[in-house]
Amino acid sequence: MSFSMSVEKLISSWKEQGLIDNDTAGKLLSDLNARRTGIGLGGVLATIGGLLLGAAVILLVAANWQEIPRIVRVLSVFAIIWICYIGGVWRRLAGDVVFSKALFIIAAAAFGAGIALVGQMYHMSGDEQSAILLWTSGVFVAAFLLRESVLSAFAMFLACFYLFSAIQHDFEVLMYERGFYVVPALIVTGAVAAYFTHSRISGHLVGLFTLAWVGLLYGEMKHPLILWLLIAAGGALMLIDGLAHVLLQRLTRFARPLAAYGFLGVIGAVLAFQFRDIRFSYLDEPHVLFYSIVIFGLCIGALVLCGRNNGGLRGLVYLVFSGQVLYLAFETIGTMIGTSGFFLTSGVLVLLLAVFVRRMERRLSGHGQSETEVLP
Repeated sequence: MSFSMSVEKLISSWKEQGLIDNDTAGKLLSDLNARRTGIGLGGVLATIGGLLLGAAVILLVAANWQEIPRIVRVLSVFAIIWICYIGGVWRRLAGDVVFSKALFIIAAAAFGAGIALVGQMYHMSGDEQSAILLWTSGVFVAAFLLRESVLSAFAMFLACFYLFSAIQHDFEVLMYERGFYVVPALIVTGAVAAYFTHSRISGHLVGLFTLAWVGLLYGEMKHPLILWLLIAAGGALMLIDGLAHVLLQRLTRFARPLAAYGFLGVIGAVLAFQFRDIRFSYLDEPHVLFYSIVIFGLCIGALVLCGRNNGGLRGLVYLVFSGQVLYLAFETIGTMIGTSGFFLTSGVLVLLLAVFVRRMERRLSGHGQSETEVLP
């Protein structure tokens, strides 16, 4: 598991403090080793290798094999898809977590290559975004049928690629034609796939995808109601996690990351209000203090409500808190002192923030040693 080293340190600390005896510590370490997924450097390399082989398949198809008959090309690509899917299932049943995922990735990439090949050979009409959507849908279907987390994550990566491609090439169609049904469908499908396949990576991609989409909506419409809805949704996620964490975890298996993304959404909405006021050039010192007080209050409220056992949320709170303190110093103190004095003041503030974070971690964790996760 990704946090096994911190768990081992906790077990050693408990043994040194006399909370558990040597026999219990040994059993806990044995159970921890038995629960390891085995995806270390080898798993990462195998996944990268699968991605590279999948890219090779796509590039080989894009080269347009003029010497090979069309039917042979199509059958070759679909043979790769089926062989890799069947091989991935075979390796997974054999307990091989590493290479089964690599084979699934190759199969998913080959499916995209097959779409490009058929469209290229038969000159089928359609745009790039439609092809990416078809590719994403096919990988989602495979993820549900095989109940495979890596396919769920790959499908959400393709959904993010679709959003990026649509922004670059066909933004108006995305916003006013497909956006109001395609993007919400991708969000819902991705969330269900993440839950069904137990894919935390896919869950994180769904969270980032959703925040990006809300940001695009606000950037296009400039309607404050979008920001207020984001504040309401994010605040609700933090409240539910703080007051009914067990229930939220049972329903979603993603409670703490949801609270962290809720905090991100709330802070993003407040910063959007702040940025809007700056653009309209009436953000004077009272407004600066007002927004800073609101952000500081949100940070403290998030820590008190659901930050004790949520390392990812605490990391985000400290980052936002520190950034707002430095911004406030820049807007107020920076206009009154010279450059060297500003850097001196900023250095002191950063050191004070470090002391604050250290004390807060001790208070929340209940002991002197704590490790804050960067991601929830």
